[in-house]
Amino acid sequence: MNVQHSVIIHRPLEEVFAFVTDLRNETRWQPDIRAVTLLEPIAAGATFIEERVTFGCRFTWRFRVTRFDAPHAIAIETLAGAAPYRGAREFTAVPGGTRVTETGELRLPLALRPFRAPLSRLSQRPLRQAYARLKAMLEAGAAERPCARAAAGA
Repeated sequence: MNVQHSVIIHRPLEEVFAFVTDLRNETRWQPDIRAVTLLEPIAAGATFIEERVTFGCRFTWRFRVTRFDAPHAIAIETLAGAAPYRGAREFTAVPGGTRVTETGELRLPLALRPFRAPLSRLSQRPLRQAYARLKAMLEAGAAERPCARAAAGA
């Protein structure tokens, strides 16, 4: 199942990249994500654990950062979890802000593959909503305020 979404955020490239790639911020703009545990500082080769609830089901994945090219791209892939995932976020300076484009591929378990098309359609709405939330937060200055976990010393 493929995912793709793009949004223009009216903030500088470096600011958007820094906020989005500080994965502790994921819980602030993606309601499905319950927790992100960094196992080491974010860089190519770094690993982290993500817990999310999607369609009422709880999932835990262990990811590796496969590409970290500041301030242009981050890519990840699963090391362990319910379904293999590989994805990337590209950041491009555009007049008045930054375009963020997310692309990814989720390999559904065999039992769910017949439902690929409806699941793909269902997954688009939460993705659009998450990026709309990210856009609103950053354009309101959220990147200037540290996330609660970072402020607490996590």
